[in-house]
Amino acid sequence: MTEKHEEVQMWLEKMFAGDDVPEFELNASNITLLYNLMKCNEQADKDTQVLVEDYQLKAEEYNIEARRCEGVLKKMNLSIASLSQAGVISLRVIANLALILQVRDTTDTSFLLAMRHLEDEIYKVEEARIKEERNLQTLIDKIKVAMVKQSHLKKAMEVLEQKAACQQPETEKRTKDIHFIRSKAKEYKDKIKQMQTTLHTLKVDPSIYHHSLVKSSKELEKLQEELSPLQVKLQTYSSLPPDLSSIKVKIEELKMKLADLGNELSRKIDLMHM
Repeated sequence: MTEKHEEVQMWLEKMFAGDDVPEFELNASNITLLYNLMKCNEQADKDTQVLVEDYQLKAEEYNIEARRCEGVLKKMNLSIASLSQAGVISLRVIANLALILQVRDTTDTSFLLAMRHLEDEIYKVEEARIKEERNLQTLIDKIKVAMVKQSHLKKAMEVLEQKAACQQPETEKRTKDIHFIRSKAKEYKDKIKQMQTTLHTLKVDPSIYHHSLVKSSKELEKLQEELSPLQVKLQTYSSLPPDLSSIKVKIEELKMKLADLGNELSRKIDLMHM
């Protein structure tokens, strides 16, 4: 940090050229900042010096070329003052053209090479322009398509808004109906739960439930269907002569079975009337 401070101090004294250097707070941050500024300034001075030397070299080359041209003109007993106005204008045009094309001399080769380079640059610029025009046209086409889609979407949105406005009363009514149905469903659910709790507390026989009664009714219908052919068969056996022992036994069996079916039927009927 001490070395940096000494370098910065010397640079500031050099920059102010004998004048008093303004006072500043001496700390690491300021020293680092001034040191970096010094390095940037020195690099800029070096770059400027390179440009100055290049300009000096070019000026010397132009002076040499001017002296050469002047010598050629002297040998031909010509001078700038002796040139016609058209010759002076042509000479100025050649000089300006040389400056524009940035040629080192005014030979035909230099001008041709410079013109060729300029044509290449023009060709590249023209290609870039055509490419940009194509890109621009593509973007314009995309914008047109997007605008058409936007127009369609806008119309569709307007139609939907109109439908929504027309259907709003119906929608509100359906919303109220849905709320009412949900409320009733919750109420019925609570009642069912309450009734199930009551049935469980009272220890009600499940056989009197609706599904059990429906099942019993179906079983009753089935028993009645089975009972009808047996009654017909029993009547057939009853018409037989009473002295046949086997027939009597069979009749007794059928009577017992018929009595069982009648009891079962009575029980089912009693359950249905409970």
